[in-house]
Amino acid sequence: MNEVKIDQKKYDRILEAALSHFAKYGYQKSSTDQIANDAEVSKGLIFHYFGKKHVLYERTISAVVDFLTEQSKGLFTEKNPDLVEVIVVSIQHKMKLEQAYPKHLQLLKVAYTQKQLLPKGIQAKLTQYMDENTNITYPLLTRILGQLPIKKGIEKQNVVQLVLGVFNQISTESLQLLKADPEVTEVKQMDFLAERAEIYMRILQTGYLENKTEEK
Repeated sequence: MNEVKIDQKKYDRILEAALSHFAKYGYQKSSTDQIANDAEVSKGLIFHYFGKKHVLYERTISAVVDFLTEQSKGLFTEKNPDLVEVIVVSIQHKMKLEQAYPKHLQLLKVAYTQKQLLPKGIQAKLTQYMDENTNITYPLLTRILGQLPIKKGIEKQNVVQLVLGVFNQISTESLQLLKADPEVTEVKQMDFLAERAEIYMRILQTGYLENKTEEK
């Protein structure tokens, strides 16, 4: 079988156009005609390079995940960051990605919600990508919590899930702020992240009910 000779500039334009369309319309409703038009190439060239539409989709997702993974390298430079730092730094990083690469993240969100409609091969790859490359917080939380004196009878895994719930809550609040306040243009302006993380984690670690036990 003859090796396909690729014009890298055209190949990159196709992937960029595919990213825009797949992120906006999803796999099923995206048109290869429109992708070709935006990439300024013929539709025939797309099929020459990728063979089928689902291959183009798969390679677009692969390129996006590889790119986002590269952006996350070296996120934690300290060997032993504390729990609040992990949450704050992770959320700040997530916000930066949301601001800088909205199409990339939207593609993964759309792809994941439509996963059951996709070819089986893409489903498996997407799940693998999401599990292996997009969750940088989970292993850190697991390692840090493993070093803390958790009460007897409480499963570490349940504590991890609870802390992740706090992480998701602060992340949601941060996204709402970004959407509601156009003046917030940089993550460094979001000083409340550390404050909220510290408040939530203090409540989580100490509990929220008063100790009614009185000394006799």
